[in-house]
Amino acid sequence: MNSALTDIGVVIVDDETGACENLKNLLAEYCGDGLNLLGIANSTREAEVLVEKLAPDALFLDIEMPPENAFQFLERISPVNFEVVFVTAYDEYAIRAFKLNAVDYILKPISITELIDATRKLRERIEYKRLSSANGTSFADMGRQMAAKGKLQKLTLKDAGNIEVVDFKNILFFEAQGSYSRVMFLKNDTVREKIMSTSLSDYEELMPADLFYRIHKSFLINCQHVRNIIRDDVGQVVINNDFTLPVSRRRFGALMEFLKNNDYYNG
Repeated sequence: MNSALTDIGVVIVDDETGACENLKNLLAEYCGDGLNLLGIANSTREAEVLVEKLAPDALFLDIEMPPENAFQFLERISPVNFEVVFVTAYDEYAIRAFKLNAVDYILKPISITELIDATRKLRERIEYKRLSSANGTSFADMGRQMAAKGKLQKLTLKDAGNIEVVDFKNILFFEAQGSYSRVMFLKNDTVREKIMSTSLSDYEELMPADLFYRIHKSFLINCQHVRNIIRDDVGQVVINNDFTLPVSRRRFGALMEFLKNNDYYNG
């Protein structure tokens, strides 16, 4: 690994030569300070050779690269000693990527803002890792602290070619609709919605447990947006003064305790 905190060695991995060149140019123009492009690989086999030879700090990694995709590659060479930023045209892999604690997940065509944000998070995580190692922090403690520091703060939502990148704080709630989910969120103080081909259980696992709470088999809410609690025959919560959602009887007491313990609601 590189020793200087300002020098982060990266490798681009994508089976499309044009995509590699595009990302290389974007990184150089918008994110070059402190980044050192060590090499480019057009397959996971080439990437494996570069990882072994160059010991990069991070990979900008495409997902679909037949005959072996990025997840199979990472599993095959596990344990990995580098960070990963996924850069892909496929949004259906986002949940799996986040579960792998990736630094970020950027959709093609690449947004300059998202790329800059991803490289910022990459620098923070790598510098924190190096400082922790230099100070003798145990690997277990370092892992926990990095996980806490490196939590993603936004969700990428895409349907019919339209992409929204939403901060967790702006998500109101998720509603199960079979194997799909309806995502209600705020954009410019206006309530928006998207139907995603991701289950509520996957979102429950992905969202931070100190912010989101499963109040019902069909609803996962952002507790920051709870405005009122209705104590009736059927418990309900009012979200953002716009939505009244049911709370299952067996979850009501635990929900109230959770809200009060985390200072989300004291009514």
